[in-house]
Amino acid sequence: MNILYFVLLLIILALVYMYYETTRLKISRVCFTESKEPFKIVHMSDLHIKFLNVDINKVVKVLETEKPDLVVLTGDYIDNPKHIPAFIKFLESIKGNYKICLCFGNHDYKALKNSEDSIQEFKQLIEEKGVSVLLNSSVCIEKGNRKYNVIGIEDLRSKRYDVKKALAGCNTKGCTNIAISHNPDIILQLPGGSVDYLLCGHFHGGQIWMPFNLEFRILRHEKLTKIGITKGTHKLNNINLHINSGLGNVCVPLRLFSPPEISILHLP
Repeated sequence: MNILYFVLLLIILALVYMYYETTRLKISRVCFTESKEPFKIVHMSDLHIKFLNVDINKVVKVLETEKPDLVVLTGDYIDNPKHIPAFIKFLESIKGNYKICLCFGNHDYKALKNSEDSIQEFKQLIEEKGVSVLLNSSVCIEKGNRKYNVIGIEDLRSKRYDVKKALAGCNTKGCTNIAISHNPDIILQLPGGSVDYLLCGHFHGGQIWMPFNLEFRILRHEKLTKIGITKGTHKLNNINLHINSGLGNVCVPLRLFSPPEISILHLP
């Protein structure tokens, strides 16, 4: 009986820690340049607003400290239409003197039942807050004499992605191409070198660690996870890929050895 109590205590302590980890915030820095005036991006993903336990004030403080040129969000904000007001409030809270661009993820499309009307209504609500929603489309941002195409490619699972359409509106003269999409496997659909950087989320860094990468072997079917590309920065298909581990949590508000993350990227 004492052993049973001990095991039960260990389980309770593990769950308490796993819940606590969802409240932490890891700041990851990736520098592609040593310039003292880089193009600075703050990258967030997978808010899953229902299970977002990171204090919004921590997020705001990061933005106020970093003063980015661009804030990027790469999908999975809601799991039900009733979560939309909370997500809009999140956008209002982080809004500052910087450009914000986002794309949608598989959970967003599922929550909206892939209804074109619902997707466009959600898009309009977001854009009313001054945020650019990039669905197979792009915008050009300038800093000094440098230009950056920010290209949103719709989610791979949604079957709505159209790489050719997304790239079609890009400024082609001396621009850096920064693509954003939810599922990192979209990189396998991109022509080699068609973009310079690709920012994604989706994998949650595993969210709950298991030995031998079982969290990816069992729960994920994406091709990149099968070759060990699950988080962080990689070079693939002549494209710099960064996979953010996400701010929120899917299914349960628990994490293990994979804390919520904000990525700070410095581009030339």
